Amino acid sequence: MNKLPLTKKQIIDLFKKQKKLISSSEIIDLQYSEGRILSQDIKSQINIPPFNNSAVDGYALLKKDLNLKKTFICKRRVAAGDNKKIVVKSGEAVRVFTGAKMPSNSSTVVMQENVRVKGNYITLLKTPQFGENYRVKGEDIKKNKMILPIGTKINHQNLNLIAAAGVRKIKVYKKIKIGFFTSGNELRKPTKKLKNAEINNSNYYALNTLLDKKYITKKYLGNLKDNLVTVKKSLIKSSKKFNIIITAGGASVGDEDHLINALSSLGKLYFWRAAIKPGRPIAFGKINKCYIVCLPGNPVSVQLLYGMLIKPLILKLCGSTLKLPNSSKIYADFDMKKKTKRMEWLRVIKTTKNNKDFAIKYPKQGSGMISSISYSNGIIEIDEKVSLIKKGDFFEFYDFESLF
Repeated sequence: MNKLPLTKKQIIDLFKKQKKLISSSEIIDLQYSEGRILSQDIKSQINIPPFNNSAVDGYALLKKDLNLKKTFICKRRVAAGDNKKIVVKSGEAVRVFTGAKMPSNSSTVVMQENVRVKGNYITLLKTPQFGENYRVKGEDIKKNKMILPIGTKINHQNLNLIAAAGVRKIKVYKKIKIGFFTSGNELRKPTKKLKNAEINNSNYYALNTLLDKKYITKKYLGNLKDNLVTVKKSLIKSSKKFNIIITAGGASVGDEDHLINALSSLGKLYFWRAAIKPGRPIAFGKINKCYIVCLPGNPVSVQLLYGMLIKPLILKLCGSTLKLPNSSKIYADFDMKKKTKRMEWLRVIKTTKNNKDFAIKYPKQGSGMISSISYSNGIIEIDEKVSLIKKGDFFEFYDFESLF
């Protein structure tokens, strides 16, 4: 185990080295596949488009007539779905609609906006270029071409592509099994009648929601009491039933924080502590074949570490690739001093001025300030080397909507 706190890059590099946990697959109908991970490459079963067709509503013309005639007779039409076998005659225009099969000898369509119609005749107001508004069979995707590789997560964008390619059933990895604990004698179910040093167990609800993914089978395993023997027994028992165990709390340096000692004695501890604020007391290890992720007890740390690091790890272990969350550029709208040697995830409110995005610092930045997640809309990532932030400095912005 590395004794120094790991940087974000070092953690990501470690996660990239971990091998997938799920090897078995199942075949499911495409309509139930959103959120699942492909366990095989998908090839298109057909050409897309499957035939030469018109890209617009208009009139199909012959190449040789384009620069010779302005007026054409038009008595025939082809609508989308028609299977008419039409050959265009010289001096003729054939009415076609978007997606309609083109006449066999035509590859040019003049848009209906560019003609004047009078009875059975049309007059060109603008002469189209040869090949204009014409879609060739297979120009988007050729039959048997690989359209999605193994490990791809199915979403609304590529699901449409799979359907268009003629694939109705797909092979996906089975769901990964994740058990999660909260930790602490002080935790209670949400109530306004807290006694003495009790606090409401908000981390249960956070993790339960964060793990509510189509590629995960989740189960809450209860609240770990602050007792080393109890913690050991719970970890051993659950490690035999799940692929991953996630804990929230009990991974710090207090006398009642037993998770690190338990994990070290029962299995392998890859690292403990990160050079990240908030989120320093995070640990990652393994008991037999089960990965153990120990998150801090502070609710802000739980959510940010999950979105920025643990979610990508889970997808990697599911058989996908370790894909980090998307970010965008944003300007700081504040000045601030910062300690070096640690990365900082600063909660901010995004605003737009003069078509530029600016980050306003949320006033409460403590890792226990739950309101900072609810009332801000993202974070900016500040590098370890940065010690001073000035208005106008550029940073990466991570939006909560996409992060979680």
